[in-house]
Order: sequence, then C-alpha cells, then structure tokens
Amino acid sequence: DVLHVHEPLAPSLGVLACWAARGPIVATVHSSIERSRVLITGYYLAQTALEKISALVAVSEHARRTIVDHLGADAVLIPNGVRVDEYAAALPARDWPGPAIGFLGRMDEPRKGLPVLLEAFEGILRTVPDATLVLIGPGDADEILSNVPPHVRDSIVCLGRLDEADKARALASLDVYVAPNTGGESFGIVLLEAMAAGTCVVASDLDAFARVLDDGRCGVMFRVADSAALESAVVAVLDDDQRRMRLVAAGRRRALAYDWRSVAGDLLDVYASVTSGHSGVREDLRGQIVGRLSRRRDPGDVN
Repeated sequence: DVLHVHEPLAPSLGVLACWAARGPIVATVHSSIERSRVLITGYYLAQTALEKISALVAVSEHARRTIVDHLGADAVLIPNGVRVDEYAAALPARDWPGPAIGFLGRMDEPRKGLPVLLEAFEGILRTVPDATLVLIGPGDADEILSNVPPHVRDSIVCLGRLDEADKARALASLDVYVAPNTGGESFGIVLLEAMAAGTCVVASDLDAFARVLDDGRCGVMFRVADSAALESAVVAVLDDDQRRMRLVAAGRRRALAYDWRSVAGDLLDVYASVTSGHSGVREDLRGQIVGRLSRRRDPGDVN
C-alpha cells in the first residue's frame, strides 16, 4: 500500500525502488551533507526519483537542510526511534575492575573519532588508573591499537561487532559512553541507546549531538577533536557520582521522547497522508501492522 524507502537519492537500491514503484512512496533521508558532488552532478537524475516521492521524512534538521539546500524540496522532521524498554531492561554484560568507558562505531572510520578518545584515555588513566576502555564495533583492533603504549593497551578491551541484545548489555555495563565523532553526523542514535541503557554520555559538541543531548542538559559536551577537553570531561563525571546520576536520569527521560511507540505514530500519520485519504486510514494501518507483528515468532524482531 505504501513503499517506504531510505536514502532515496543515493545511487543504490533506494532510487531504483523509486523508479520502479507504482504506488505512494514515503522516503526517509538520514545523511547530512553540506556540499555533495554526487547530488550536484546528478541533480536531474535525483529529480526523477524525487518527483515520484509522495512525502519526505528527515531524521534531523541537518538531514532536512540537505534536501532543502540541494534539491529545493522539504521534509517533515521525524527522528530515528529507539526501543527504550529493551535498553532499559538490559542487564550489564559484565563487571569491570573499575570505571568502564565505552566507544561504539567503526574503529577505522576517521570521523568516528577513536584516535581522539585513545589520546584522551592515556591521560584518563593517570587520574583513574583502574579505568577500562571498552571498544564496540568492527575494525582491525591490532592495527588500530598498534601505536598505543603497552600500559594503555592493557586497559583496553575490544568486543568487536555485537548484535542488538549484546550491544544493549554492553552499554548497560558502562559508566560513561563517549561519542568523540569529528563530523558528518546528522543524528546520534547510539547516544539515545546509551541513555536508555542508563549510561552517562560524553559527546563532542557537534550540532546533531547537541540536539539529542538537549544542549548539554542530558550529557556532557566537549570541543570537537580536543582530546584534553575530552579527558577533563570524562574525569569530571567519574569524580562526581551525584552529577553523573543526574545526567543518567535526564538521559533516560530524554530517550523516552524518541521511543518507537511515539515515533511510529508520527510515521503512521505520514502514511495516512499519502494514501487515498479515507477516514480511519491510520487506524486501519495500525491494525494491519499490529496484526502482522502478532504473527511473528519474535514480536521484537522488527526493523
């Protein structure tokens, strides 16, 4: 009844689906791009897909600006959703000997900022010698840590790529989750996942992260790519249990605003707006979705 495509303007399956579809299309844009050569050179190609899209959704204001600036279109703002209950109920994966600081992302992707965190962690150990740095995500750990001093490397644990359940448990076992990203982010879904799991967040002061953290009310922010500022921020929250718990409580409340139970309703409104317009279409859609989910063996296994 409705085709929902993600990243419809990327030269991949999404744009092909737009060309092939015959019914209403809803498209979600995730990327935040200040200047895209692909969109500039492929403007008319992108327009052929855009003309068939019934409604555009952007996960953040930065993603919306990408559409406005490059294609002259606009989009309704609906953020990514989080299964808050699953993260809130996750039991810690393990106990660490001291405070646990976590990173999640591609370890070999420069804009994820792991080198900034590694430099900061060496300083953190001088103040908090029993701290552990937990790295989650794909990448060649031996290559990435090859230049890290042995005494620092001994305090680093690499968990690799985890499934959703193990990721939730890993986040729940951290004292501080660090997002040292240096740019190119339109949202911050893992910040919300960490907050939902009850972990204090320390993040670089990217605009996208500031929006998720409510301008620092739900987490600590530091200057982008500034390892000294990151070190100070982490040491400060580890040294102040009351402040950290206040941030954890604020983060849990903030994550609820992005719960799928809220976000899904907004998406259903968009689906209803692009269908035939019969009264009650949202209720019909909701009934169909709930019915289909109830027939799944694992009701939580939904993308």
